Amino acid sequence: MPAAADRIRALLDKLGEGANRDVARALRVTPATAHRALQAMVAGGALELCGRGRAARYRMRRVRHRFRLAGLEEHRAWEKVAAAIVRVRPLAPEEADSLRYAASEMINNAIDHSRGRWVVVAAELEAGGTTVVTVRDDGVGVFRRVCTDFGFASAPEAIVQLEKGRLTSDPARHSGEGLFFSSKAVSRFRLESQRTAWIVDNLVGDSAIAPSPVHAGTQVVLTVVRGRTPDLAKVFAAHADPDTLRFTRTRTTIKLGTLGASLISRSEAKRITHRLPEFTHAVLDFTGVTTVGQGFCDEVFRIFARQHPEVALEPVGMNDAVAFMVARARAAADG
Repeated sequence: MPAAADRIRALLDKLGEGANRDVARALRVTPATAHRALQAMVAGGALELCGRGRAARYRMRRVRHRFRLAGLEEHRAWEKVAAAIVRVRPLAPEEADSLRYAASEMINNAIDHSRGRWVVVAAELEAGGTTVVTVRDDGVGVFRRVCTDFGFASAPEAIVQLEKGRLTSDPARHSGEGLFFSSKAVSRFRLESQRTAWIVDNLVGDSAIAPSPVHAGTQVVLTVVRGRTPDLAKVFAAHADPDTLRFTRTRTTIKLGTLGASLISRSEAKRITHRLPEFTHAVLDFTGVTTVGQGFCDEVFRIFARQHPEVALEPVGMNDAVAFMVARARAAADG
């Protein structure tokens, strides 16, 4: 019953899960006919059955594969997971492209950087067409690894630098671009380790640091929302030099560099500008920042700007108070 199966998928996409009577009502068939269709989809691997008798509920089957990292090829791992997803719910081309790119990059990071033994790749198919892919390894943890390799003091400090991109402990084999572009290739991105989460919500254009229950290893959660998945080509183009196509444009969320909504000190400014000379254009997003001090602005927009005229600084998301302080510092730099 191909047509019935498609209608059942559409119904469970909307409801999340449903009973035999929900399917019978939606398809306008007898409960016995609905039951046969549902059982055929369970046997075919598209649905899973929860409960028994009158409490029985059907939902899209969860996908979960565990791989040994030794000798693993990330594209083969993702192909196996993607094939299982498509048997349950076909993905739109943009969803498939974004998940293929981001999940493959995250599996590769587990292979090359985690120092772990295994990686689990799982997928949840939520109501409304949302697909959530989780990549979890048992390694040393991404933030601990970055802090050790680069001397950062904490997971939040590591996140401030990871957000800029082009940060890698193995430059001979990696460009440091994978994590950066993966965080922008999906609707929502969540990187967790050491009880800390870096969350990028591309639906609202926000980036944040939050507590996480994940302590050991690294967990990445990739969410694509049907009809609201970023266009990969546009993501790459937005951060590339139009002539050389090199990754030269970055964006840093200023509020990640502070625990509150104020940035006062020169040390905070130096944390924000650290590694910016690796780029030719830096968007400084002040969304969520209510106050900046004279010393902070002077360090960024006069001292750093004079020392690195090759880096174009583009402040955005400023309230009136922040815009005033930035304008003062820029006027001093020009004076």
